[in-house]
Amino acid sequence: MSTYVVPNQFTQFVPLSAAAYCQQLYQEYGFVYQVVRPRRTRFGDFRRWPDGQTRITVNANLNPYAFLITYIHEVAHADVCRTHKRRVPPHGTAWQRSFQRLMQPCLTDTVFPPEVLQPLCQYMTRPAATTSSHLALVAALRQFDTIPDDLANTVCLREVSEGSLFAFAKKTWQRGTMRRTRIVCKELSSGKSYAILAHALVERVMKNRE
Repeated sequence: MSTYVVPNQFTQFVPLSAAAYCQQLYQEYGFVYQVVRPRRTRFGDFRRWPDGQTRITVNANLNPYAFLITYIHEVAHADVCRTHKRRVPPHGTAWQRSFQRLMQPCLTDTVFPPEVLQPLCQYMTRPAATTSSHLALVAALRQFDTIPDDLANTVCLREVSEGSLFAFAKKTWQRGTMRRTRIVCKELSSGKSYAILAHALVERVMKNRE
């Protein structure tokens, strides 16, 4: 995995009004901070190594508001790791409380625009393992994404009607039923079914196979 370390450049990735706070958290918790190439399965990651060192990674392609939420999500893991000697559920009550406390200073209109702040506050009343579980927040954040030219014709999987075909990861799929934040889809060449995130970007196949 190719990475580059940016320990003092939060202004490049988060809203300017939150950059100093992000730097403060970085200094307080002492983790290794890395911005990494985009990953399909996660926006960020927290790891604790056997020697006690901790590391936080965040995908480089996130818009500033999604980056900030993801970063503080991972810092909450660092807080739980530091304050709880015994193992606790990764996204259980301890993590939820840490995330809520650490996010609180950012829940203002000086950091987030109103269209993001409202669903974010709703999500933060009981934060889940991923923002993907809150469709209103996902939709609000996507308004600020920069879509590359090669993805200009894509849509969210949830916008594809059930039974229709779509292209994803260079394969053709048939959209199935919704299960919470994921949609069960069948990969046509193998006939196997997989659960894909409902907000994943896919390309419609305009003509279904007979």
